[in-house]
Amino acid sequence: MRLSHIEIENFKGIGAKQSIDLAPITLLFGPNSAGKSTILQALHYLREILERNNPDPDQTIAGGLTDLGGFATLVHNHDLSRPIRIKVRIDMTEDQGSERLRLNSGQQLGDDDFAKLGIRYLVGENTELRDYAVVQEVGLGIEVRWSELINGPYVSSISTEMDGEHIGEIFSPAQPGRARLFNLGFEHRLLQRIVDPDNEDELAELYENDGFSTDTPLAEQFADLSRMMAGRRSGKESIGVPSSDLPRALVNQLHERLREANSGRPNYEPDLDDGAQQDSVFSVAVATELGALPDLDKLLEPDLRDIDPDDIASAEADLPEYSSAPGAGRTQRAIDLERNRRRGLSSLLDELLLGPARIVRDYLSNVTYIGPLREIPGRNYRPQLSPDDSRWAQGLAAWDLLNNDQRGDLVEEVNQWLSSEEKLNTGYRLEKVAFREIPVPSGFDSLFQRGLDEDDLAELEELYRSLIVRVRLRLRDASGGTIVSPSDVGVGISQMVPVVVACVRDQAGLIAIEQPELHIHPAIQVGMGDLFIEATRGAKLSIGPEPTLLIETHSEHIMLRLLRRIREKSSGSLPPGAPELQAKDLSVIYVESSEGGGRFRNIRVDEDGEFIDRWPRGFFEERDEELF
Repeated sequence: MRLSHIEIENFKGIGAKQSIDLAPITLLFGPNSAGKSTILQALHYLREILERNNPDPDQTIAGGLTDLGGFATLVHNHDLSRPIRIKVRIDMTEDQGSERLRLNSGQQLGDDDFAKLGIRYLVGENTELRDYAVVQEVGLGIEVRWSELINGPYVSSISTEMDGEHIGEIFSPAQPGRARLFNLGFEHRLLQRIVDPDNEDELAELYENDGFSTDTPLAEQFADLSRMMAGRRSGKESIGVPSSDLPRALVNQLHERLREANSGRPNYEPDLDDGAQQDSVFSVAVATELGALPDLDKLLEPDLRDIDPDDIASAEADLPEYSSAPGAGRTQRAIDLERNRRRGLSSLLDELLLGPARIVRDYLSNVTYIGPLREIPGRNYRPQLSPDDSRWAQGLAAWDLLNNDQRGDLVEEVNQWLSSEEKLNTGYRLEKVAFREIPVPSGFDSLFQRGLDEDDLAELEELYRSLIVRVRLRLRDASGGTIVSPSDVGVGISQMVPVVVACVRDQAGLIAIEQPELHIHPAIQVGMGDLFIEATRGAKLSIGPEPTLLIETHSEHIMLRLLRRIREKSSGSLPPGAPELQAKDLSVIYVESSEGGGRFRNIRVDEDGEFIDRWPRGFFEERDEELF
């Protein structure tokens, strides 16, 4: 699982919608203030919305110097009439399931009728259904608008997609209790019935039930089902007899809510795609506090009316023949059937609408963000024992991990990169230095104050053993052997250590870094290219995020090393022990200013490590200008 796509519109310096595709290593180049940092800040903003339902943040969960300044500062040109729109996609190709998706392992929705829909993210290890039943990618779009009514911003819309196809949307005006689910993607392939073309019994059942052919999606059946919860936006009533494959009672579940669901949407009208049929768009109320974002820690709550006598009568008609005897028992079974169907429908909609949102939220909550200015641990620095991801922004979380590394595995791996001639070759390595503190005043101190004699030796030994042992992380100069504090060496080393720790530690997911080359010698910058490749080559987990890097940089040297590794891999000339890289695993994005705001350009790379596309105004043209 990894972040594969970002779209941004009306956010900071970006006006018109811009989008980028991400690879395991994505480099963001461009002049200052063009919008490179905006991409990272958009992810911070989306995280604030999904984790805290906060569309108006200043200081963010990411910590450090990340102060977004609120919606009025973030919206493009400070124009409060514009909506901010952000969309991300998560690639799940290598993922073997997610606990946030209950149907991942083929779990049922609690009712056989709903189980006939082909909703599957992963059916165990059965790859036979992968081509048409397993989701490879989920997407989530968020729209935030300013409201004069509440004098603040609110989430006006969330939309989800699977494998690049629209699933559904929840929209809301800036009023509590007005959120609506609408525009369900009935034609999505996940709503097609899974049928074995070699199974004659299944084929016969399809033809007997409404004469559907094997390649016809269940869109019409699902549309009938969905009329229980919604009406046509045109105001027309539900028409048609539902398929016997799906419960008839569900067809009329919210029949009485049609006009209510479609009436009174002042100052807001959701955009429809070109050619969308007005009478194919349904809407139904869903529970939210304010705006379109439901509580992601709860099951989606569609506004389903209570069971009425007509529902019970329809449910009784669906009971099997052996239950045909009249009586209270039969009625109770019919009521239980209807309740089960409602639970199934709620679970289905929750899976389709909130499943992708939960995946994106959880993914962003594990992002490691390293800001452009990393703090140098002072002489009296003491590590924080409790993990705090917000300390990554200023680099201190890396020093915390190193100091708290009891086994020494992390320190040793970092040292391999810092000191090896084949890697960064900084000339330094980390060492833990233990010492005992002598409090002043204390019994130990008083012995020395009055002067020691032979009778004090036993007491002195006892007092020595009682002194607290402190451990400090220091740097040893490989050439002279001198041990120094991180604050006593060049700034570049202290700036680089958090980057190395983030890349080698045992945690996958997105690593977002601003200016990793800060204060670093060009020879070491080149080695960072190999560090980034190795970071994405970590052992892939069967469940969870894959290692991915999103790097804002000005370093030509990092770029040159990555291109070289692609070229060496393609030509078969890769040096022994050097990390390999393929062109498909590198994405280079050039961000430039334009009259309408920031613009993203993808600079493609071929298998020979050469650029396919020309760089705007040349590739690091300053070098040529100075030389020639």
